[in-house]
Amino acid sequence: MATHPEQPSSKPFILFTAGATSYELVRFLVPRGPGEMLLARRHYADTPGDLVVIKRLQDAGDALGRARLREEVKLLMRLSHPSIAQVFLVRVHEGSPHLVMEYVEGQSLETLTSFAALRRRPLSEAFAAYVGAEVADALHHAHTLEDGRGQPLGIVHRDVSPRTLRLDVHGRVKLSDFAMAWAKLPGRVGTEAHVVRGDVAYASPEALARQPLDGRSDLFSLGVVLLELLTGLHLLDLEDVERAALALGPLPEAEALRAEVPSWLPAPLMATRMACVSPEHVERATQGASGPMRAILRRLLRREPSERFQSGLELRDALRAVLGGLGYAYGPREAALEAAQVRRDVRARRRAADVLRWEDSARPEALSRAAPPRDT
Repeated sequence: MATHPEQPSSKPFILFTAGATSYELVRFLVPRGPGEMLLARRHYADTPGDLVVIKRLQDAGDALGRARLREEVKLLMRLSHPSIAQVFLVRVHEGSPHLVMEYVEGQSLETLTSFAALRRRPLSEAFAAYVGAEVADALHHAHTLEDGRGQPLGIVHRDVSPRTLRLDVHGRVKLSDFAMAWAKLPGRVGTEAHVVRGDVAYASPEALARQPLDGRSDLFSLGVVLLELLTGLHLLDLEDVERAALALGPLPEAEALRAEVPSWLPAPLMATRMACVSPEHVERATQGASGPMRAILRRLLRREPSERFQSGLELRDALRAVLGGLGYAYGPREAALEAAQVRRDVRARRRAADVLRWEDSARPEALSRAAPPRDT
């Protein structure tokens, strides 16, 4: 495993240099997948430049990790879409491959949904439709990508979740981290039969059943994200679903299931809950949404892939139709403003909570409890 260097306050720690460009370590990021994530700043000659994200292997001797990173690089070098985080450079330094990627300044959807939960009001339907349309378009690009001979690569992201989706400071949506992706590439590394790649809480029914996947699996995952944005509810945490799973009990075929990325429930329990999800659950959870948006979520979250949207393009057009029916424009600027408002709401709620705690401690009865008893 890579050792985290000591960082003197006066002198920057340079990770490596490529030509006239050097990469200064800023901080370590939360690791995800087989690599170690670093935030770095590019320096052109002696002039500080922009921030980038660098992914490197934690163990230079990890053959599986190396193979997966090579696979990810092959994929990313073929992807070119405004809503997919860009790859700038691949460099082997001290025996470890380093992947230099675009840093998306902003917040993940995981952070924004957490903020929305703290303020006790989910994000708007317009925000969900806008984000969903952008991600669906990016997924369509990935799903339909071909190799140099015109053969479909069959890419499936396998990790569409609030953690891998970001909204930048200008309101643009970015899909990142193809580390868990599947594709028809020579020499690709297979996944063990009982292992689910990506965030198991957003995995499709077929992923949890370890069946063959195609792009419709990613669309199901996006549906789970959209439900959470729109309602503040997670599909597998709905009360009705939880009760049905308790009544059903463990699924024998899911006992050996294991999640490669830890989640809030073990993979076998996630699979049991997924087996209990019905269209009625989705219907009840989306009662506050408009008719068109409810219809989209009902179709997205079908158990059978053949009953879902069949392409990202089809989903993108349906979500853009929802935006078109709003009667007002909603795009990057509006999304950035809404995200900023969510943050302000949370700060205001926290300040109010601090004031209430102070007022409570300053009440006469509280003071009398804290004061020593008087002599009578």
